[in-house]
Amino acid sequence: MAKEHLREILSILPHRPGVYIFKDKKGRTIYIGKAKDLSKRVRSYFGSRKDQGPASPRINLFFYQVEKIDYVVTDTDTEALVLESSLIKKNRPKYNVELKDDKSYPFIVITHKERFPRVFLTRNRNIKGGRYFGPYTNVRSARIVLELLRKTFKIRDCKKPVPGKNGRVPCLNYHIKLCSAPCIREISEDEYMARIDYIDLFLRGKSRSVEEEIIKRIKKHSKRQEFEAAADLKEVLQGIKNLYGQQKIVIGGENRWDAIGAYKHDKQAAVSFFSYRDGELAVFNNFLIENTKDMEKEDIINAFLVRYYSHIDNMPSAIYIPFPIEGQDDLEDWLKKEKGKKIEIKVPKKGEKKKVMDMAVKNARLYSEKKLFEKDSGHSKAYSGLVKLKDALGLKNIPRRVECYDVSNLKDTFAVGSMAVFIDGMPSKENYRHFRIREVSGQDDCAMLEEVLIRRMRYLEGGRFNIENSFYAPPDLVVIDGGKPQYNTAARILLQEGLPDIDLISIAKKEELVFSEGCPKGIRVEMDKNFWRMLIRIRDEAHRFAVDYHRRLRGKYMTASFLDQIKGIGEKKKKYITENINSMEELKKSSVQKLMNIKGISYKDAINIYNYLHK
Repeated sequence: MAKEHLREILSILPHRPGVYIFKDKKGRTIYIGKAKDLSKRVRSYFGSRKDQGPASPRINLFFYQVEKIDYVVTDTDTEALVLESSLIKKNRPKYNVELKDDKSYPFIVITHKERFPRVFLTRNRNIKGGRYFGPYTNVRSARIVLELLRKTFKIRDCKKPVPGKNGRVPCLNYHIKLCSAPCIREISEDEYMARIDYIDLFLRGKSRSVEEEIIKRIKKHSKRQEFEAAADLKEVLQGIKNLYGQQKIVIGGENRWDAIGAYKHDKQAAVSFFSYRDGELAVFNNFLIENTKDMEKEDIINAFLVRYYSHIDNMPSAIYIPFPIEGQDDLEDWLKKEKGKKIEIKVPKKGEKKKVMDMAVKNARLYSEKKLFEKDSGHSKAYSGLVKLKDALGLKNIPRRVECYDVSNLKDTFAVGSMAVFIDGMPSKENYRHFRIREVSGQDDCAMLEEVLIRRMRYLEGGRFNIENSFYAPPDLVVIDGGKPQYNTAARILLQEGLPDIDLISIAKKEELVFSEGCPKGIRVEMDKNFWRMLIRIRDEAHRFAVDYHRRLRGKYMTASFLDQIKGIGEKKKKYITENINSMEELKKSSVQKLMNIKGISYKDAINIYNYLHK
């Protein structure tokens, strides 16, 4: 039976739809749920268990931890769903479903709770009152669209000062026509909010509606002979037309549908998410779902739909799921009410959609198995170290893919650069790269680093490929072997190439100081901590790789210079030899037979080389 002090609440629970809230002895909310019948649902946790069989661990957990039950009655099941979603977002209860995504794509957010809202790109989906559009896989194009939106609508991007409270001094953005300066009342609040509404419609893919609305306002101002206001709006209209092509690239139009596959293991659940726009795969993501031990697959899909789409505002026209779920009609009603458009939830039976669904379900299973293997093999320890490194340096991303760069030269000869790659704390040697410095002469480390980074980062332009575990995959963190000058050089290149979302640090050798955006004065490495040692190991690996390549080039040069003195060895044969022999020492140790095995080298050539070496 239930605890004595809860009996009274159980006895008065109504047979009505609503939301129930479980709290522990400290008054903390630990679980929020919805119910078609509050009395039946809550009693299932605490009532007599004679006819229910063994209680699940989940019910046992609530039975022993719950000290207080609150509830809210609603008129309909849909209202209960809306209220549950809102309360979960606000309270983040311990035992409700949590989503952990495989990769973090950015969103464009409008901060509607602010008096004069801002519009910016972010990966943080917990901004209070934020309205989200995305996610966007093509980050570069999303940034271009965002910049054009700011130029067109002149929306502020500053956090401080609070608009209206900084006297009469506008910032530089106002003078270069990037901001309408609400801080000094250069624009009315109504006009500013109208522009925010236009951006909202535009990001929903409704640019034609924006154009029509602006044309109406231009005509209205013209009739009133408010020609200056009409001219301003005409400029905005031209900006919208210029944006239209970019919008189609980023937003992808309204022909969008999503497919969601799920897999449940004893220890965890996984969801694979596929989003198609105009017939092409635009977004693909995996999610681990926590707190699902005693949930059915139907409950997991239901919870995912509520948690994921509560953040998103540019919605698809249809969502495909692998099997029917309870409350499907309620979910459709909720989505229509929240998003202002009809969105169908369907189970595909055949054709293209069914093939995509089968792929999503299979991918969810493979992703879950991969994560279980990583956890069981201790791979997660490295991941934990990466999280600590992120926190210590104030990085934006968990540094799962780290690329470290170093340059090496002898005076002004044999200048080379190296890129060592670590994925999840382990070296990924198939991704290592060498760079011959082509455009820099003399010992200018910063200029050499600039050349290497430009050549590397241009492979990431526009995010067109983003092939996992390849040269086209963007790093989460760039590490530079060097001090503050090298850091400043790399920061400029990342900004120049449109890649500011990539974290950057540099490590000065002698002092072992780490410079980052969050630590501009440097932070000293503490070698007694594993995550610091991992960072130094990455830096040392890049240095070793650069020096090794430098030595090989130097050895080949010395070998080639020596071969110039031997009769019968011309440029072509010299090339064949240096492609197979890395140093003078190796050449001296080579037998006549080994030399003859080199393409293009005859017996006579081999004898001449051997005799010259050993005369």
